[in-house]
Formats: sequence, structure tokens, C-alpha cells
Amino acid sequence: MSNIMLKQLQFSNMFSYGASNELNLDHSKITQLTAPNGSGKSSIAMIIQEILFNKNVKGIKKTDILNRWSKTKQWSGSLDLTVDGKEYTIGVTRSGAQTKVKLIENGVDISDHKVLDTYKKIQEIIGLDFEVFSQLTYQSSTDLLEFLKATDANRKKFLINLFNLQKYIEIGDKIKTKATQVDREATKLSGELKSVEDFLKVTEIPEKREPVPLQPIDETLQQKIGVLQQELASYNETCKKIDKNNMYLEERNNLQFDAGLQQPAEFEYWDEYQTLKQDLVMLKRDIEKITSDIENTDVNDTCPSCGQTIDTSHLEKVKIDLEKQLKSKSEIHREGLIKATKWSNEIKEIDDLKKTYANNKRNIERFETLSQLIDTAISSEYPNIGNIEQEINQLQTEYNKQLKVEKEGNDHNHGVAAHNAKVNALLEQKEEFSIRQLAIKGDTLSKHNQLNSLNILKKAFSTSGIVAFKLENLTKELEVSINHYLSLLSDGQFQVEFKLDKEKLNISVINNGIATPIETVSGGEFSRIQTSILLAIRSLLSKLGGSSINLLFLDEITGVLDDEGKDKLIEVLQTEPNLNVFLISHDFTHPLIDKISIVKDDNISSIQ
Repeated sequence: MSNIMLKQLQFSNMFSYGASNELNLDHSKITQLTAPNGSGKSSIAMIIQEILFNKNVKGIKKTDILNRWSKTKQWSGSLDLTVDGKEYTIGVTRSGAQTKVKLIENGVDISDHKVLDTYKKIQEIIGLDFEVFSQLTYQSSTDLLEFLKATDANRKKFLINLFNLQKYIEIGDKIKTKATQVDREATKLSGELKSVEDFLKVTEIPEKREPVPLQPIDETLQQKIGVLQQELASYNETCKKIDKNNMYLEERNNLQFDAGLQQPAEFEYWDEYQTLKQDLVMLKRDIEKITSDIENTDVNDTCPSCGQTIDTSHLEKVKIDLEKQLKSKSEIHREGLIKATKWSNEIKEIDDLKKTYANNKRNIERFETLSQLIDTAISSEYPNIGNIEQEINQLQTEYNKQLKVEKEGNDHNHGVAAHNAKVNALLEQKEEFSIRQLAIKGDTLSKHNQLNSLNILKKAFSTSGIVAFKLENLTKELEVSINHYLSLLSDGQFQVEFKLDKEKLNISVINNGIATPIETVSGGEFSRIQTSILLAIRSLLSKLGGSSINLLFLDEITGVLDDEGKDKLIEVLQTEPNLNVFLISHDFTHPLIDKISIVKDDNISSIQ
């Protein structure tokens, strides 16, 4: 059994406390902590929990541990202890969101770089988990009162949780889950086995088929066809040349031209003709202008030249003058028009001659070109290619026939190969299913064996199995321990008797040999029983946890004891080996115990 001694506690600004608080944990056998409610008496146990385990029983967050009335924004705690003779100091500092932990062993810093790793190392040194440690070092009358006044069924649940037997129930639940899973797997295997057996029963394997032999194709046929096709191509090329040559001959023969035709001379009066056309245009404009002026003299009395009003005689004179101009220009225009028409006809005749000459020249040049293109060595008669084509057709027909026979043979053999491949696949599948059948039968047997084992374990880890067995033995041991303390506290007058069944735990009180229900005992008797159970639970938990701890906080348990009971309690605690008890109370005093007061001033608590 590991021996743990908590010695010195120092802390600042935690919960309701201010700076620089110090508490000797092993100085006195029994120490009374007195203070008004709300001063922080019960917080000391949580401070120790935070230092050792990085958490507390009430689940208070790190940010809420800091005393909000403190001027500094940092809290810290330090604990000196020994474990099996080795000295340790654990220091914790929390500033903002950062926590620092230092672990000293025999004067040597063995802290890890990471906070969680350091706490893990502290757990390994102490050898107790948080729940067990909390139960061993802190006992409250409230929880125990709930146990004593609970129903018989709830008392049994309390002991199951107290002795950490719930883990066996949890194991049983996991075994149930596993058994259900294995049962489903076995059912699935049964279904798969049926499918495999149905396949093996109904699947028929057809006979394999034989392929037909293939005759080789006469490849010389293709060679002969190739030679004849080359010859035919040569003949065709000759025919193309004959066609082209004949075309050239026919085109040349159809050309008409005069070899002696001379190029016509250019028009002699071309420049005069162009000038005359311009003059005619201007004369036409003048004529149109004069004609318009004459017409205006018939309807206006205004001079068309100066714009002044004139008399009739003058208008007549102007009109006569304009008519003379019109006649003169019209005559000139007529004579020029006759001349221009004559020259235009002569120009047209020259243009026609030019076109005739150009066309004749083109025909002569085409004749010369065709004469050069015509190959006089080429016969105009076409070669006879009918025999070659006939021979090619005969050879191709024979070759196609052989190809058809080969294709039919290949198609048949491909079908045979596909059929035989299907047969082979069915044979392989049937073999695989036969092997799978044996494997499934083996797996099914294994699952059933596993399920039988799980059912045995499920029964063992049920509430009527290991839990019932351990609970019965632990309850008997607890009963013996309770009666030990109760005998000391009542001078042997009282004993308790536990009756445990599948569903509940009944507690009877034996008063001088007479059994009575615990609900009927007096207040003084009840308080002694309550205190005895509290001490017995700690003793048993210490034994189960494999560790002895010198520290025990008893929170408000003396308030339910009469004076004689209080004296007896002090006597019993004085005889407990290696135990330092802190009585949290404000209505109790005794000459054999030390007293420490907690004073709260202006929202800041301190140890006096």
C-alpha cells in the first residue's frame, strides 16, 4: 500500500481567498476550521484537488477560481507532500489563459514541457484517480444523509457507484453490444450460407465445345490480283492519255482563224472626237438656257438680263435676239452632232476589227499550244482490257470465298471460346462457392461459440453476477467496519445490519439485540450511525484504492451529534493511525483539538 502524506499548503487569490495563505496539513491530529458560512471553509479541499488533478469536484472553471475582488489577475497554489518517503512539491500558477505547473522530486525539477504531461506524471506518482482521492480526503454529511434516507433501491445504486462497480456493469453493456453484433453477424452468415448452397444446388455446368479446323487462305491469289490490278492501272493510264490527246486534236480541228489577218490602225481623229463631244454638251446647255429665256419673255415684263421692267417693244426685240442665238447654236449643234455620229460609227467599226483581230490571235496561239500538247506517238485506238478485268473478278471471287470460309470458321471458334470461357468461369465460381461454403460453416460455428462465450460473460457481468458477488462481499466488509466505529461511538449499544438482494439494500439498526428499521431511530442514534458509516467508507475506500492518505476533511458532521457523540468522535479520530482530520464546523469546540479561524474582510478571506 502506497503511503501519501500531505504536509504544507500555500495558495493565493483562489476562490474567496486573498494573497499568501498557508495551512499545515500534518501539524495536528485534529484541526477545527471555523468561519461563518461563505468564508471558504470547504474551498480548501477543492484547492488541493486543483493543485493535484487540475480540476475540482464542483467543476468550477479556471477563470472562475480567481477571486474577482483580488487586485491581481493571477492565482497560485503550492503543495508539499511525501509519497513512500520521497518528497514532492507541486506548484501551480494561473495567469490569464496560461497555466504553469512545476513538479519537484527530492529537490530536482522533473516537470515536463507540457502541462498535461506534468499532471499525468503527478497522477502516476500519487497512484489514485480523481474520484477515489476526492472520496478519501473529503466527506460531507449531506451525501451520506442522502444515502441513509434514500430508498432501499437507491442505497444499492449508491454503493455500486461508491465501490466503482459501475465499471463491471459498463463492461456487461459492452458485452451485450458485442453479443448483439456477433448474433447479427451469425445471422448474416446463415443467410450467405443459404445463398451459396442454393447456387451450388441449382447451377448446372454445360459441356464444353470443340473448335473447327481453319483452312489457310491462298495468298498467291491476292498477289495475282495485285499484278493484274497494276497492269489494269497501266492500261487505264494509257486510256487517259489517249482521251486527253484526242481531246486536244478535236479542239485544234475546231479552231477557226485567218493567218493573214492584219491588226487594224487606230482612229485618226480621236482627240478631235473627244473635244467635239465636250462642245456638244456645252451647246446643248446653251440651247436649253436660251429656250428657257425665250419662254420667260412671253410671261414676264422683266428683263432676263438686268431684271428691270421693260416695255413690250423691248421684250420683242430681246426675244428676236434670243431666237437668232438659238438658231445659230442649234445649227452648230446639228452639224457637230452629224460629225460626231459619223466619227462614232468609224470608231465602232475599228473596235469590231480589233475584237476580231484579238479573237483570231487567241485562236492562233491556242492552235500552236495544242499542237505542242498533242503526242503524235500515241495511237488513237484504245487497248482491250476486258480480259484483264474478267480475270481479276474471277480471282477476287475465289479470294472472297476463302475469306468467307475463314470468317465463318473464326466466328464459330470465337463462339466456342466464349462458351468454354463461361463454362470455366462457372467451374471456378462453383469451386469458390464450395470453398466459401466450408469457410462460412466454420465462421458460423465460430460465431456461435463466440456468442455462447459472450452469453456466459454477459450473465457474469450482469447485476446478478460479478457485481452482485463483489457488492455482497464489500457490503459485508463495510458492515463490519461500520459496526467497529459504531461500537466505539455508542459503547457497544448499537450495530447495523445490511440485507442485500437483487434490487435493494435494507439497513436495520440493532439496539441492544433488538432490530429496528433505521427510519425509526432517534436523532442522536442516527447521527452516530451516520458518522460511523462515513469513517467506515473512507477506511474501505483507502483499502480498495491501495493508498493511505493522512488527510481527511469532515464537512459539518458534528452538527448532527450530541455532546457525548462529539466527544466519542474526537476519541475515535485520535486513535486513527496516520490521519490528520480537518473538522469544518462553526458550532463546536473541544479542548483536545486545534482551531484555525477563517476571516473574511471586504470580500477577501484569509487563514488566521
